[in-house]
Amino acid sequence: MNPKKKQLLDAAYQLFVEKGYQSTSIQDILDQSVVSKGTFYNYFSSKNELFIDVFNTVFEKMRNARKEILVGRDVSDYETFIQQGNCYLELMQKYKLYTLFEEAIASNEKELKAFMENNRLLEIEWTYHRLRDLFGEAKTPYLLDLAVIYTGMLQYAMYFFRQSEPNTQPERVVRYVFNRLTHLVEDVSRTEEQLIPPRFLSVWLDRPQDEVVIRKELFEKTNAHMKRLITLSPISEESKEAHDEVLDFIYEELLERKKPKIHLLRRALETLAEDPIFTGQEIMTRYQGMVDEIAHIRTRVQ
Repeated sequence: MNPKKKQLLDAAYQLFVEKGYQSTSIQDILDQSVVSKGTFYNYFSSKNELFIDVFNTVFEKMRNARKEILVGRDVSDYETFIQQGNCYLELMQKYKLYTLFEEAIASNEKELKAFMENNRLLEIEWTYHRLRDLFGEAKTPYLLDLAVIYTGMLQYAMYFFRQSEPNTQPERVVRYVFNRLTHLVEDVSRTEEQLIPPRFLSVWLDRPQDEVVIRKELFEKTNAHMKRLITLSPISEESKEAHDEVLDFIYEELLERKKPKIHLLRRALETLAEDPIFTGQEIMTRYQGMVDEIAHIRTRVQ
């Protein structure tokens, strides 16, 4: 990640936790990060967008930590699943996300609410696939229902336990809820009751198509080639850093954001195309074509 973008994310996270989202202004973030307003708007179009990126950065750390627990272990082991749940909730507490969640959900910001809803669905999806690991393919027809029930039970049990016992250990709650779930699995399998067919996961989660994945590798190679051209060009180190920032921005906007902002990508591409390093270069034409193509596919499937 670009260092200046990281400065903004770190400063924003600290302020959102200390002051709350609504009480934190863009100027507060600029003062804390010691970054100019122009640089801010190179990366984020609004405070909402920055807030979402802060969450995404933290969620990535949490999901990676949860994934690490599974490495080298039996995916069908109940204890491993409980440890993953405990790890995730401990990190929720560590990063103080409960308060930020509540503020985002209570806001009237449609973009924030849509983001929170998408993350809720991602957790349902993760839980569904892990329940398949634990209980086997034969139980699959009932496991989306149970993933919804499990995440709902866990959320509310954790919330009210925190109200009654602020120092409650997440593992106690996770274990309690999971033990209830094992009985539910057997019950719905016996009665063959189903509320939501698992195919609805693909309806709820509207992701980029496989064609984006196919193009990503080629784009990354072209992006690396562009960076080499910058490194070898006879311009100042400051100019090289500025060019690298533009390439990093395009990469993150195009491949890491849920819905790329076409106008920002076009502005960044124009900046590159006007520079003598890339003017008339075949690689620049190819690069622009790739960006346009991937952006079109990704915005089409939203």
